[in-house]
Amino acid sequence: MKRTMNRTKRATIALLYHYVPKTITDKYFSHEHALVDNQTDEIVHYMKRLFLRRGYHVQVIKVEPEDLSGLKKLKADFVFNLVDSKKMELEIARVLGRLKIPYSGSSFRAIQTTNNKLKTKTVFQKNLLPTPNYSIIRLTDRLRRSLVPGKFPVIVKPAFEHCSIGITDSSIATNYDKFKTIVRALRKKHHQALLTEEFVPGKELQVTVLETPTKTYALPIAEIAFRGKVKNKWNIYGFDEKWSKHLPVYKSCHFVAPPRELRRDIDTQIKKDSIRAFYALGLRDYARFDLRYNPKLRQWYFLEANANAGFDPNPRDAMTASIVAHGMTMDDFVLQIVRNSIH
Repeated sequence: MKRTMNRTKRATIALLYHYVPKTITDKYFSHEHALVDNQTDEIVHYMKRLFLRRGYHVQVIKVEPEDLSGLKKLKADFVFNLVDSKKMELEIARVLGRLKIPYSGSSFRAIQTTNNKLKTKTVFQKNLLPTPNYSIIRLTDRLRRSLVPGKFPVIVKPAFEHCSIGITDSSIATNYDKFKTIVRALRKKHHQALLTEEFVPGKELQVTVLETPTKTYALPIAEIAFRGKVKNKWNIYGFDEKWSKHLPVYKSCHFVAPPRELRRDIDTQIKKDSIRAFYALGLRDYARFDLRYNPKLRQWYFLEANANAGFDPNPRDAMTASIVAHGMTMDDFVLQIVRNSIH
């Protein structure tokens, strides 16, 4: 469907976001899901102020897991889709795809693919995009050494989670006994297939891709960094680094863009591959990729893609750091996504 918005009148932008009431948290969500899924208030307020300042009408619509009735009130020229809840993301993307209203972000099919780490891996491999060797551990699989995809260390993570749920510095196994312990713990907690990858030592990188009507950009690469002596021994961006605001490691963790000590030719090739990955996965408007880079081998590896990456004006955020390094503001970035539908 051609996504166009009439700019001859004062357009209305709908901000569509999700909320998880405490009364149903236990039914649908773990504590971790409830925490990450209720982090949208700040960005909704920010975008509402931004669009009002720029002369748009703004409609704010909240949806809940058992109540999508707010969608019936939708009367807008453009929908900014801020729903990235595991429970609601796909359902909302399917509904938006059926409406004759342009909306931000990727289609249902693209979000469905990137929400599944196993499907994403297949796309990376099919398109010759480097990704770590891996194995799939299904709930019915008997644990055996052949499930280890290569040499230790390896990292084990849930195959169908988002926002680093199930990933901590304890997710990395340095021997077979530790591997079995991690698998059993994750199976018990998350009740889903697991993805085991060869762990790539070195840098953890994130690449934001921004699509415009005339050009697609890979913004300056962001690298995870830590302040002072509080560090993650594996240099990963896990759940605690991303969400546990009470922990010292959260306060220490931030992103810098561009990365420190990354050769220019490597930087250029990672960006080119990120744009290839963007289109291979059928993404649209914007997305963020998580990668690892091994300086000794001078090789980068794609871990996963975030089709509906969350917005965070905080300068510690990877996407924000990349936007600023590109010479833009968050305002510029958000408004460009709306302009993508104004031809």
